[in-house]
Amino acid sequence: SLAATCSRSSLGFVLTGCGSIYHETLPALQPQPPAQLKLRIEEAQRAEQLARQAILTLRDGLIQAKPSTVTETDVDRMATAAFDFDRRVAAARDAAAHCAFDPQLTRELERLQGHSRKLLDYVQAMNAHRGSINSRQLDDLLNELAKP
Repeated sequence: SLAATCSRSSLGFVLTGCGSIYHETLPALQPQPPAQLKLRIEEAQRAEQLARQAILTLRDGLIQAKPSTVTETDVDRMATAAFDFDRRVAAARDAAAHCAFDPQLTRELERLQGHSRKLLDYVQAMNAHRGSINSRQLDDLLNELAKP
């Protein structure tokens, strides 16, 4: 019947289409644990940079204006960047569990974990005392995050 023929041809088209997507992306995937770890660490490093940028934006807003004019969006942006950074570090930590010991990557992962923890601690304190955010505290945080 015409309906069955159309159904079979469209099914073949869908399967071919799906297969081609996987064939195109498969070479881009990095299934090897060491490659996954390196990729996850790079993602965490980028998230750390975005968190620093969010801190700088908030700090600059505090310096250029009265603290009461700093928007909740700036504060929330910094908190979101901190949580994303922590999530990326957790993904790198998970990838490291599947790899042989590499001293250089282990040191970098420990550095990222320490910075993520400091940033999350600051975000928790900031949420508890939202009205007391000041540029000096953010400068101190940036200095802490600049340490190796």
